[in-house]
Amino acid sequence: MPPLIETIGLTRLYPAGEGVVTALAELTLAIPAGAFVAAMGPSGSGKSTFLNLVGCLDRPTRGTYRLMGEDTASLSPDRLAELRSRRLGFVFQSFNLLPRVDALGNVELPMVYRGLPRRARRDRAAEALALVGLEGRMGHRPTQLSGGQQQRVAIARALVNGPDLLLADEPTGALDSRTGLGIMALFQALNRAGVAVLMVTHDAEVARFASRVLRFRDGRLVGDAAQAPRDAAAALDEAPEAAA
Repeated sequence: MPPLIETIGLTRLYPAGEGVVTALAELTLAIPAGAFVAAMGPSGSGKSTFLNLVGCLDRPTRGTYRLMGEDTASLSPDRLAELRSRRLGFVFQSFNLLPRVDALGNVELPMVYRGLPRRARRDRAAEALALVGLEGRMGHRPTQLSGGQQQRVAIARALVNGPDLLLADEPTGALDSRTGLGIMALFQALNRAGVAVLMVTHDAEVARFASRVLRFRDGRLVGDAAQAPRDAAAALDEAPEAAA
């Protein structure tokens, strides 16, 4: 079985005045299916560029990127869009929810683009919201939800098409520490169920919940280490309740 993610000499350059900026340089690595990986580094280190390339949101300047054994350079825009829809789920720090649409409607959106019938969309969206513990908040709009609940809606939306890989960009950055622990506990539960997770974070404490940590600096991979992940559910049980 091929790796879930495989890159060979992956490089992304951007024009800057009369020169170029090297956002990512000569990245070669493999990530197997079912992994939980954290990508760390300071601002401008290349970690977000890496995430965008893995998510097929951008194309490399040179090098090879294979997703589930498929070389993405040879794919048409329609095929790339299909991969993003069916194989990848995206979770962002800012949640990116539609403010005038309730939780159920927000989770339905990826299936609207796929043309699924309304009843099937609503059933699957309800199942996804129940999976993240929001079965009682389906009719609430984002403004009626806490930050942690909004992030759970975003995770449900990312999961609704059954992706192989969840891509998360600073998923706890807008949350308090206890709520962030809850999101990490959810990620670990999803990972145990077979969903691979690639998470960008600047927070070393958050990275401890992954089983592998990639470290970027100046566009290059400078560290790649396996680790015994911290149990987020246990950490949540031990964390103090938030102040009223």
